[in-house]
Amino acid sequence: MKQRTLSALLKLSVAAIAASLASPPAWAADYPKDTLKVGLMFGLTGAASPIGPVQRDGALLAIEEVNAQGGLAVGNKKVKVSYVLKDDETKPDVAIRRFREMLGEDKIDLLVGQTFAPITGALNKEVKKTPIGYFPVNVVAYGLFKKEEIAPTTFAVHGSAYSAGYASATYVVQTLGHKKVVFFAPAYAFGQDQWRGAEAAFKKLGVKAEYLESPVGTADFTPYLTKIMEMKPEVVMLAHWGVDAINVLKQSYETGLKSKSRIWFDWMTNVFGSGVPPEALEGVYSLMSWYYDLGDFPDKEVVASSKAFTEKYKKAYGVPPDPYAAMAYIGTREALRAVSLAKSTDPKALARAIQANPTFDSMKGKGTWRADHEPVFKYNAFVVVGKSAAERKGGKWDLVKVVGAFTNEDYLPSLKMLGYE
Repeated sequence: MKQRTLSALLKLSVAAIAASLASPPAWAADYPKDTLKVGLMFGLTGAASPIGPVQRDGALLAIEEVNAQGGLAVGNKKVKVSYVLKDDETKPDVAIRRFREMLGEDKIDLLVGQTFAPITGALNKEVKKTPIGYFPVNVVAYGLFKKEEIAPTTFAVHGSAYSAGYASATYVVQTLGHKKVVFFAPAYAFGQDQWRGAEAAFKKLGVKAEYLESPVGTADFTPYLTKIMEMKPEVVMLAHWGVDAINVLKQSYETGLKSKSRIWFDWMTNVFGSGVPPEALEGVYSLMSWYYDLGDFPDKEVVASSKAFTEKYKKAYGVPPDPYAAMAYIGTREALRAVSLAKSTDPKALARAIQANPTFDSMKGKGTWRADHEPVFKYNAFVVVGKSAAERKGGKWDLVKVVGAFTNEDYLPSLKMLGYE
């Protein structure tokens, strides 16, 4: 009798194990929430305010798209995605306070955001102390990606200012053939990191460039631009951001500097380009993380995916997407993909899920997360040239033409530089 009972128990145990292997674990099937809450925080006012609103729109489009499909797949259920939106006012202290409010009062599960590099750095430190899945969608400081600095649950989709500076300098020297260069930057991490990258490229290429910087919020750049004209450079590289970017581009034309030297603007957006007269942008070379109209770009798959995203965005907002809207969309999609993969909002589980499944699709081609928590895209940045008024057949937003691209690892600092090898 005892033998038969034991045999029956063994059979039941084997059957139970087989059933458990054939079906998902209980915690996956029974995700405890019906709603996933995403915290969104951008510079909607302050020095970064020209860009914050388009980032918001890109992030909201990603959320609305998931909800239109019935919600986010988490285990065996679909979960509605809600959001809390806050303005960091382009101030690190405000951002930290709002972040703590989001965690304590709003009970967010993820954080997506930032427009201003110093704020990302400040929040990365907060995330180290209070872990949450954090997905910055702006260009951040180079140092954030160092092994000892990046929080285990921070994943920054837009790369570093160092990369923008390095790639810009490489193109200026190798493709445009300039050797007499003035690099003009704002006096904070975004501009200084671009200079650090450019300086490394110049050193490698045997070029010595002059460096100038201006305070954030400079309204009148005339004294700086006059000094630059006296230096008679072949090319002036501008590394400004936000309101400063629009002002320095406009004043480079108004002071006559543009007629004396070639202008290279390190990191262009639709917002900046549309904020100046066509004459101020005409012939200006720039890098862009992406542009909505790739024209005759040879990679037809990327052209098609970019066109599809542009049409979707225009239907929602009535205008073509800024590259910062596109990167906010990608970053938000990646945050949501991490939850779907992990079947959890536990920060460590999210990080493991991304690292185990690092490759994703985008309008920049395939992206793959590296060990430093930044992705390498098939096309990391595009080289563009400003169109004249006569060339702008597509109206206000027909700003530039794409003339080149930086592919794969040619744009990013090496993992060895960042302490991973």
